[in-house]
Amino acid sequence: MSSDSHWSGNEILQVGTSDCKEPAVTAVGEVLHAVWTQDKTVFHAYLTGSKWSEPKAVGTGGQASLASTPDGKVHCLFAAEMFGNVEIYAATWDGTQWSLPEVVSHTTGMSMYPTLVVGPDGSLYAAWADTTPGYPTIYYGHRETIGWTSTPIPNGVGNRPTIAVGHTGEVYVAWQTRLTTTKRYEIFCSVLDDGQWSLPDNISDTSERHSIYPQLATNATGACHLIWQENAGETFSIQHSDRRPNGWSQAVDVSQSAGDCHLPHIAANRQGTMQAIWAQGQALQHRVRPPDYDAAWWRPETANDSCGDLSDLAMAISPAGVLHVLWCSYTGTEARRLGHIRREPIFKQTVFVSPIPR
Repeated sequence: MSSDSHWSGNEILQVGTSDCKEPAVTAVGEVLHAVWTQDKTVFHAYLTGSKWSEPKAVGTGGQASLASTPDGKVHCLFAAEMFGNVEIYAATWDGTQWSLPEVVSHTTGMSMYPTLVVGPDGSLYAAWADTTPGYPTIYYGHRETIGWTSTPIPNGVGNRPTIAVGHTGEVYVAWQTRLTTTKRYEIFCSVLDDGQWSLPDNISDTSERHSIYPQLATNATGACHLIWQENAGETFSIQHSDRRPNGWSQAVDVSQSAGDCHLPHIAANRQGTMQAIWAQGQALQHRVRPPDYDAAWWRPETANDSCGDLSDLAMAISPAGVLHVLWCSYTGTEARRLGHIRREPIFKQTVFVSPIPR
């Protein structure tokens, strides 16, 4: 149940009896679109008001990422094995049906963990992990008129990338890498600006602790925020850093808990306010950071304290500011189920009344 009055109660989606995993969500207006993996297939459904559509297959595969463009279309990237190799594929929902998948990665290695974002110009940007060189490397792609580009990021050795685009078109890609020196995972980030990639920055820089599962987001003020989970003895905490003119800020502990915290996600509403969500035991925790420079995080709130054994999380904020969270968990059955919860907008919409002409 929800422990805060701003949150709805648990909604368990009825999508068959087999295992559900790897959810992803995006909003088109106030309609929420969701994809997930079930029976080695990526399925899609959308929520209008309080009613979910019947799930439809997007394609064979998994590890889907979802984004929507200003024209109302929904775009999905997923990994699938075809013709003996795992590639990244893209499909588009036009409001009634999904397009046939097109190849994005075009590599000889295994392509995995795609991540997708829409830039301020409405174009699509992607990153994924690829083993073409013989080890996991971070690849970058941009959707152009003739198709997708596919190139490795210089010095981008690692896995599980995340991507964001700033308001002037700069592209941020972060990933996790296990260093050969310390055998610990660290979080690195590289920035594409004016056609050139920066040298990767070690954002976490904690030689004695594992830092994994990075998630990026930008907001309306142009700030870029990075969140990840970091090992602290027997448990993990949730860390946050944002990019400044002179580099990345010192990491701060967003979770502020002795409990085991994992699966962090972060997103911004239209006013630029950042919202973070993560799992802590069977609970979902939520925290807010205003868009002002050096703003302090608000106190954590419990979104829901009875989600079961959480294994996957996804979040999206609608234009009106409604926060949707989709998760997968074991809830007393053998298969993982899909759960959904929503939060009221942080700031109520302001209605601007046009002056009466004289």
